[in-house]
Order: sequence, then structure tokens, then C-alpha cells
Amino acid sequence: MRFDPLKKEVYTDKGEFVKQMNCPYKMNWDGLEEADFVSRKCSNCDQLIVDTENLSDDDLLNMIKQNPDTCLKIDLNQNNIKILINGYIVQK
Repeated sequence: MRFDPLKKEVYTDKGEFVKQMNCPYKMNWDGLEEADFVSRKCSNCDQLIVDTENLSDDDLLNMIKQNPDTCLKIDLNQNNIKILINGYIVQK
């Protein structure tokens, strides 16, 4: 998985666009209500936020195709993420 923190865009490792992150609430993961093992619920918008740390690109794509409004939690230090700046991988 690749993430451009400046554009807030998520891509697969093959460069396929997944989604643009656009949460207006800037919620803290630890302050969200636990929904299950990999997701939490936002009290502002009532959406589930899915932790992407253990998702494969295929899992992420399938989830977003089923529900494009799915919110994502991405930690810049997680093992399955590569950081992009201006289209170039700058981390991992």
C-alpha cells in the first residue's frame, strides 16, 4: 500500500488509486468506540473506520469497491505502507 500524505491519497503497491482521505473531523483513533478487531466507530458521522495495518492491497481494494465511503486509519509507521511524495517513494 502507498500513501501520499500531502494529497491524502491511497494507492496499491502497483500504483492503482484506491481513495482520497477526506475526514473533516480529524478523530483520534484511541478516542473512537471499538466496533470489532479492526474497526472503530466515529461518533460524529456514525461511520466505521478500518485500521489498514494488516490489510493486503486486495483486501483494501475489495473493501473500498464494496463501500467507497469506508473511512481508513493509516499510520505512517505501519509495516505495509510506503510513503509517497510527488509520486516517489520516500520511506520503506
